[in-house]
Amino acid sequence: MKTNFLKSFRTILSMLAVLLFITEAPAQIKTTKPATTRLQPASPPANFKHKTAKVNGINIHYVIGGKGEPLVLVHGFGQNWYMWNRLFPELSKHFTVIAPDLRGVGESDKPESGYDKKTMASDIHELVKQLGYKNINLAGHDIGLMVAYAYAAQYGSEVKKLALMDALLPGIEPVWSQVSASAWWFGFFSWPASGSIVEGKQKEFLTNFWPMVGHAKDPFTPQETAEFIRAYSVKGATTSSFKWFGAFPQDGKDNLEFMKTKLKMPLLAMGGEYFAAAFLADHSKLVAENVSESKIQGSGHWLVQENTEQVQKDLVNFFTK
Repeated sequence: MKTNFLKSFRTILSMLAVLLFITEAPAQIKTTKPATTRLQPASPPANFKHKTAKVNGINIHYVIGGKGEPLVLVHGFGQNWYMWNRLFPELSKHFTVIAPDLRGVGESDKPESGYDKKTMASDIHELVKQLGYKNINLAGHDIGLMVAYAYAAQYGSEVKKLALMDALLPGIEPVWSQVSASAWWFGFFSWPASGSIVEGKQKEFLTNFWPMVGHAKDPFTPQETAEFIRAYSVKGATTSSFKWFGAFPQDGKDNLEFMKTKLKMPLLAMGGEYFAAAFLADHSKLVAENVSESKIQGSGHWLVQENTEQVQKDLVNFFTK
């Protein structure tokens, strides 16, 4: 009874959100372009370069820069590689930083399938191998957290340290059911028609979605806002990125198998004070043996933008010590 109620409530919320979106958006669309005027990807710092690699039969775009051991940074939904741009100058003093666009968004390819996190982790693993690295440090935020975990679970001996940032793992209970029941967008994004509803309205959609899970007011710079909108306005990106959510049932099955062998490497559970800090450390201990915690003060879900200083400090301390 409780499960059915939660499913029904989630569906109602999804439909209300869609109705509000499509009824309020047209007035804005008359005065704004469908997506963004920027055509080319944003520029990273001068010591970084845009690159593309062919992996698993698709093209994966990434930026790379710095020196030292490799540190791979994996973005989540509503953002792309550019979410890490503020951190590049400092992180690149300590590491060779690699920040890919996940399959399905931006300049990476958008195939019909392969959006389960096990496959997406394989994309990044193949990229790492092409770059000549085996052992890496790894951090992932949001959907990137799920991909980073799948990477560490499959290639554990090749991950020195792992940071999981402000999300949770499909299928790992009890938190998964509790959080996903209230996250209406999980259901909406998984709905096959959702991509066509948002297509052409990425600006309106994203600028209304970001505050729903954030806490600090207006944490994104105009440059970040423009780049994220551009990345999701690339042909096929909206529909493809929603498939990240449609793959959650398969991810849950994969994670239940992965968790039978707990991760051995040091793991940092980094959650925003107003979101994942409430559960992420305990959640991570279900799948890993060596877990430490970082609570990002004053932050909701968009950690890097909402409290850049603490995120940078805690990541550098974790990965360098």
